[in-house]
Amino acid sequence: MRRYNNFAAGWRSGRERVLTERHIQVLSGSPREDKMTKLEYICSKFEALEEQIAHCYFLLQERFLTNPGQAKFWAEAALEEMQHSSILRYCREHHLVGLDETVDVTMAARVDDLLDTVKGIVADPWITVDEAFYASLLIESSEIDDAYEKLTRRLAMDHPLLYEAIRANLRMHHDRFADGAAEFAKDKTYADAFRALSRTARSNGSSQR
Repeated sequence: MRRYNNFAAGWRSGRERVLTERHIQVLSGSPREDKMTKLEYICSKFEALEEQIAHCYFLLQERFLTNPGQAKFWAEAALEEMQHSSILRYCREHHLVGLDETVDVTMAARVDDLLDTVKGIVADPWITVDEAFYASLLIESSEIDDAYEKLTRRLAMDHPLLYEAIRANLRMHHDRFADGAAEFAKDKTYADAFRALSRTARSNGSSQR
């Protein structure tokens, strides 16, 4: 199984993580779960997370408006995340959510916890380019893409062309971040990190064929 990052630990300077009231609600479910299948409920959690990631990237697009190249990069990244959210919504509404026991509300809570760190970083009006790529690396190296791939996997049977397009887009996702980091970041190790993520994603994708 893919090993996910521990970058957030360094950012928080050793602060102990605790379960917030919101995470307890995520773990215990909600009244909405009674009206949805468990899979659809889990899918809705990741659908919302993808949308929140898009919002973070839209904030970065606004932060770097004075640099058209960077602004365009973050706008396109945000639109990709919105597309992920829309695909998950399509799967949920058409009862096409993939079944995988590793994708559950606990995983959603872990991604949500990490996303809180990312939100805190991108909310800084003085955020630097390198800090922006650090924030994106935190969330892009989390379990979010793994969950997205598994939740959409059932499309392979019912909508094979759509599924192949999703897989191709996902394979290129980290490549685009690597190219952006190589072009804009001062610290080029961010580009190397995204390329490593891309290689891992391609390797995992090949093993599932």
